[in-house]
Amino acid sequence: MKKADPIVHVLRRYRENQGISQDRMSGLTGISVSTIQRIENGRTDMKLSHYRSYLNALGMSDMDVSIALFSHEFVTEKEVAAVSRKLPFRFRRIVIAFLNELADALKH
Repeated sequence: MKKADPIVHVLRRYRENQGISQDRMSGLTGISVSTIQRIENGRTDMKLSHYRSYLNALGMSDMDVSIALFSHEFVTEKEVAAVSRKLPFRFRRIVIAFLNELADALKH
């Protein structure tokens, strides 16, 4: 058995953190339960369409996955935005600049 892709680990963790079972995920995504089990156990690769379905079902973005892969913190872009709105404007500009640089670095 091969090891699951780190992206799959992140998606599974978010699914579990939201209290969504594999059965419920199947209903939300249209992916069969057996396929979800094989993907999450690393027995089969996740297709791009499966990835997009997971993101939609979990209300996540590509940036959320990137943040989790980079930081090992399982927060979402929406949570980061909510916290940053509480910061003074000059600090928000710094946070935005950092996140833009991070996104660029993760692309390469």
